Amino acid sequence: MLYEIRLCRHDELNLLKLFIEKSWSDTHIFLKNQLILDFQHKSLNSYNFVVAYHKKKKCFHGVLGIISSNFYIHRKISQMDDVFLAIWKVDKDLAELKSLGADMLEYVVYQFKPKSISAIGINKNVSLLYKLMGYKIKNMRQWFIPNKANNQNNLIVGSISEVKFILKPKYYAVIMHEDKEPMLKKFLSKKSTRESFLYISARYLKHPIYEYKIILIFDKKDRLVASCVGRDVFANNRKAFRLTELIIDNYSGQDFRSVFDEFLYLNKYDYVDFLEFGFDEKLLKGFGFELCSENLYVPHLFEPFVQDRAEVVIAYKSQDHFYCTKGDSDLDRPNRISNV
Repeated sequence: MLYEIRLCRHDELNLLKLFIEKSWSDTHIFLKNQLILDFQHKSLNSYNFVVAYHKKKKCFHGVLGIISSNFYIHRKISQMDDVFLAIWKVDKDLAELKSLGADMLEYVVYQFKPKSISAIGINKNVSLLYKLMGYKIKNMRQWFIPNKANNQNNLIVGSISEVKFILKPKYYAVIMHEDKEPMLKKFLSKKSTRESFLYISARYLKHPIYEYKIILIFDKKDRLVASCVGRDVFANNRKAFRLTELIIDNYSGQDFRSVFDEFLYLNKYDYVDFLEFGFDEKLLKGFGFELCSENLYVPHLFEPFVQDRAEVVIAYKSQDHFYCTKGDSDLDRPNRISNV
């Protein structure tokens, strides 16, 4: 066998970077910022890239990046976890060795036996390949809530419908950061990995570049009804708030629109948006979200900023109900060193 299919060792970091530079992009953020690469892929014993290592030439001819939910907590890929695929590439000069790509993917499936496995943000050619392998192909949905009190929503494309602006909400929000961890531990007590305090803290509060905010939404009886994670995004001297997680605790059909109206008004955001797949549409509408359409939408890309509407395609297999958000995989990762 000419190739070893395995994880990238720590001492092979330069081989990994050489492959990314040659076969993916010589301006990739992983080549310019070690903090981001390590945060997203450095585990206790390896880098979380499956590689096709040529034993004679001593180089990589293929890589497949992997990220899992438990990785951020334990710094290793665990079995029966939700696994998200990132960079998947075979050396562009070895097009005849397309089987290397399948070999690397097979390694992930048999080595880690994931509860779910998915690739987010794939192009049409890759989606056809995943479809042939039995993956479901779907589009993520982008929702937003505009700031009705703002007459200069120039990040929003299209005409906003007239909806009554509510300044006296039925609910209230508490915005929290890392210094309030004891309170977060109390309220973020769900057992599901991706909704737990340990995950939220490791994935978001300890991010080396981005500053995320955690928003706890309470009713007037001080009962937690929802938790949100997100961050500010900027373009054209304007700002918006991008949700990366939305965790529902006690939803019974209430209209949460009021709490977001106040949040947008007080913080002078043009809008708040949420990119997702697998969430209940009725639930999101109850929060006051509008679904982006061809005639009314908000930008998806901010690094670099592109005001056009984006289509985010996913491929997935899952043993249970599958969902994903902007915070999964490498969707919410810094892409430009000037912005980090």
